[in-house]
Amino acid sequence: MFRAPMPDPRSPLALLPDGGSQAPDLSERPGAARGRPPASAPFQYRPDVDGLRGLAVGLVVAYHAFPRLRTGGFIGVDVFFVISGFLISQIILKALQAGTFSLSEFYRRRVRRIVPGLLVVLSACCLAGWFLMLPSELRWLGNTIKWCVPFLANLYFARAGGYFDPATELNPLIHLWSLGVEEQFYIAWPLLLAWAVRRGITMRFMLGVFGLSLAYSIWSSWHGTPHFYNPATRAWELAAGGILAAWQNMTPGIANGHRAAAHAWSRLAAQAISAVGLMLIIAGAVCWTADTGIPGSWSLLPSTGAALLLAAGPHLGGNWFLASRPMVLLGKISYPLYLWHWPLLAFTRVIIGHRPAAGTAALEMGFACVAAYGTYRLVELPVRYGRLGRKTVPPLLAGLVLLTLAAIVIERQWITGRLSGPLVARWNQAVTDWHYPGQDPPSGFGTLTVASHRERKALFIGDSHIQMYWPRVQRVIETHPDTARSAIFAGYPGCPPLPGIRSPWPNTDCSGFFDYAMRQARRADVDTVVFGAFWEFFFVGEYSPSGTMPQVYGQPAIERLRIPLSSPEAEQAFEQFRAALASLVSSGRRVFILLSNPTSPQFEPRFPPQLRLALHLPSALPGGSAPVVDAGAFEAFVAPVMSRLRRIAAQTGVQVVDPRSTLCAGMLCPAGDSSGFPWYLDSNHLNGVNARERASFIDQMLLGPNAPLGGRSAAGIGGEETPQRGSDGPGRSSPSHP
Repeated sequence: MFRAPMPDPRSPLALLPDGGSQAPDLSERPGAARGRPPASAPFQYRPDVDGLRGLAVGLVVAYHAFPRLRTGGFIGVDVFFVISGFLISQIILKALQAGTFSLSEFYRRRVRRIVPGLLVVLSACCLAGWFLMLPSELRWLGNTIKWCVPFLANLYFARAGGYFDPATELNPLIHLWSLGVEEQFYIAWPLLLAWAVRRGITMRFMLGVFGLSLAYSIWSSWHGTPHFYNPATRAWELAAGGILAAWQNMTPGIANGHRAAAHAWSRLAAQAISAVGLMLIIAGAVCWTADTGIPGSWSLLPSTGAALLLAAGPHLGGNWFLASRPMVLLGKISYPLYLWHWPLLAFTRVIIGHRPAAGTAALEMGFACVAAYGTYRLVELPVRYGRLGRKTVPPLLAGLVLLTLAAIVIERQWITGRLSGPLVARWNQAVTDWHYPGQDPPSGFGTLTVASHRERKALFIGDSHIQMYWPRVQRVIETHPDTARSAIFAGYPGCPPLPGIRSPWPNTDCSGFFDYAMRQARRADVDTVVFGAFWEFFFVGEYSPSGTMPQVYGQPAIERLRIPLSSPEAEQAFEQFRAALASLVSSGRRVFILLSNPTSPQFEPRFPPQLRLALHLPSALPGGSAPVVDAGAFEAFVAPVMSRLRRIAAQTGVQVVDPRSTLCAGMLCPAGDSSGFPWYLDSNHLNGVNARERASFIDQMLLGPNAPLGGRSAAGIGGEETPQRGSDGPGRSSPSHP
């Protein structure tokens, strides 16, 4: 089997998340001096590319460790993709041109480059999870590892994210999404490139991939479709690097900054190109925030900057900063640094329950650099350039298989974590206590029914904030089967129960849901209708004492598609909502607007840090009580939305119910019971016990006076009672929306 020519082992092609590698496996070449490239190596080592990798990983690490700076450090990933496309395409094209390309050899080198560090970090995460995580958290970690090992993390994270799954910042492995994108590229790109070369359409093929992917990326960023983890919206960045490699391959005097390039470019022009490229990257890092729709048109700037720096070359571009020894060293350890830095931040947050302070984060990043250098020197280099050579590939693949089996064992809880026992079991039950049946993605609209002995029914319409009262409804009906109304839940997570609202989430028909819910409200047996939701989330966001914090892994679509209260869309929606309520009231029905329950990050369940680290768990929680939260700031934050709902209620004769008056003593709202166990699943959802025992404001909706619906035909109240798909069976609700 022929092999592609093997270049300098100092090559910069190992990049985030794993990068390519021009580095030759010298152990496979008899007589080759270790650490020195063979004389025939066609690639000249470029320290500036190592430095560019160092700059990119530095931007990403700074963005993750210090999010309060609100920088655009996430553009480091765009830079990495361009470098990867450039260097991998360069290797493949030169080998194809020389007739020495071997697909199997290419993949073997990929395994030896990527897998050693990945095995070390994933194994460390397994051990840390076993020691620090609660059963529900550990199970979720196992499921995550199961997807990360076969390099499908990006596809998993694109569709994952149930209501009460750990947040992205608690996910130690979410950063491996980019590794998934790279590996999917490495699988497909050599085959496609070989096909294009054989047909003589290399440049046209790359330009086609670039154009189609960029167009899709821009379209997705404008329309709010999920695209952050999508390889199809990232392919243009990889193709951009490939286009540069193909162009340099056609003009070899320019490639690698050879002196022949001086005939085509003046030194001054190359320096200018290099300076512009560096400025584009720095400008993106300084000026952008996560509110930017990424990837998309704005990603052209850092990607163009990276391409310009690569095109300028190491000698003519004046890249003294990138070629400096500190930047080159940072570039050499960029892959293990990327692997290590995020788990350290995530596990710290798991322990302390919030983002680490800047000083703590800085110390952790220092430790990440040490761990990265150790992994680079003690694991990566011996595997890649050691005497065993390609014999290391089968053990590495076996390691991936074993790690997958370990992930399955953890996910299915065949092995319990260190944190177990009655205390942990009770806490785990409290933080997973969600009673509403069904959490699968919707396949059309449907309802769920809790039946009493009465024919009259109360209809509950809303998102997950109406669904969380299911346990209280069940209790009232079970204890008063003869006097309580039956209850129908028309829940559609991710949508406010308002007409004409565009969906902030993909595959979610908010407007269609409202129309469906209103048809249910006009059923002849429905005499009470309740509207409830996480109202403020869709217009002003979720309350946070310190203000809105950026999401470190892309901004959810709702953040960019939030509807300003003063916008024509919001005005029209509220006016149509007022008209719909007036129609229901005029038909003789009782109608309620259930305002938002108090929310705060202080409600989030936080297992005491000292217990996560304790070798022996006590029988009770320390302190004996959960925190009490002052809801005054929350009330001020949500006042614009709540006052709008109150005005609509006053205009239409609808009854307004404020959960705070029941759940809190004035403005003081307890976050848990007297033993310290939480009453919330997260910052805004009550758990089942809290809703069942304390949401007594629901009772009047089920036990209150009868609305005078008798004697009228179904047609006389706005519609007939017709069977609806799923009307009495289990409803289906999306697990990824509020």
